[in-house]
Amino acid sequence: MIIRARIEHAKVLSELGAETFVDAHKESAPATEIETYLSEKYSIAAIAKELADVSNIYHLLWHDNKIAGFSKMVLNSKHPSVILPNASKMDQIYLLNSFHGLKLGAKLLQYNIEFSKSQGQHGIWLVVWAGNKQAITFYEKFDFHVVREDKFQLTDRHTSPCLLMLLDYANS
Repeated sequence: MIIRARIEHAKVLSELGAETFVDAHKESAPATEIETYLSEKYSIAAIAKELADVSNIYHLLWHDNKIAGFSKMVLNSKHPSVILPNASKMDQIYLLNSFHGLKLGAKLLQYNIEFSKSQGQHGIWLVVWAGNKQAITFYEKFDFHVVREDKFQLTDRHTSPCLLMLLDYANS
């Protein structure tokens, strides 16, 4: 089951986000930098603020009555390297490790693609850590392609190399 997250989901999104971010990015930066990022981006207050902003669309994925993952999308999100009009940004999509291998990540991504299309979007772009080969391969299976190399500003002291990837609905 996939539902749209609401303000009352701030605590569960904070916990889920922190755990899945560490699992996906623990090799991308020193632990102190990861902790700084988590305290700024995944505190309950920070997530509640995100949920209060109507431009942020969070979805929660449930499997066997347990929360398995979440996504965050922003419609009509501009990037200088994305020339599509009305493109969505897949800002976050994470699945707990214990649910890997069940095709739930594919289910959540497909749900977001269909949601984006239903909102008149022409594609989805995202930024993925260049060291996360599993995620890059996953996105490529959905016809995302690399647009450019980029940098992700984790903290004021650390950037991580990343890739900007795009799924153009007209070409998929």
